[in-house]
Amino acid sequence: MNYELPSLPPRVEPRQEWRVIALSLLVAFLLKQIPWQGWALLLRPDFVLIVLLFWAQRRQGGVSFGLAFALGLLADVQDGVVLGQYALAYCTGVFLVQHFRRRLVMFTLWRQAMQIFPLLLLIEVVALVTGWLSMRTPHGGWVIVSALTGTLLWWAVARAGKMPAARME
Repeated sequence: MNYELPSLPPRVEPRQEWRVIALSLLVAFLLKQIPWQGWALLLRPDFVLIVLLFWAQRRQGGVSFGLAFALGLLADVQDGVVLGQYALAYCTGVFLVQHFRRRLVMFTLWRQAMQIFPLLLLIEVVALVTGWLSMRTPHGGWVIVSALTGTLLWWAVARAGKMPAARME
């Protein structure tokens, strides 16, 4: 009996990988630019945060705190909130995902999403508290809905990215 090992996909060059990361972050910012209204605004996940967390989990050392902070400042300016509100939240998210990276890769995609939900909820609460501390009242009670839709988006992005570190169902 002759057993053959499955062939591995060719290694992507780091330069091309950075292009994919930059393109996905650009698409996330463009999705955030859409003028959301009504229920869609309340259900809208933070596209930039989800893509940022995806790349922080997928590439070790690929997404730094500096990039998270810069993207957070851009999101602050884009949404017209207190400067540093999303920057702090994005840095918190990148830290948490990098801290729990080994734990996340042990799970299937659905279980990863269930692990990401409390992280997204905590990140949303950090942004909410930062807004409250600055005396500017941000959107409040819909934090759980945003974290839930963000969790579903995480699953979709991870599924589309076919994360090699995760076991597919």
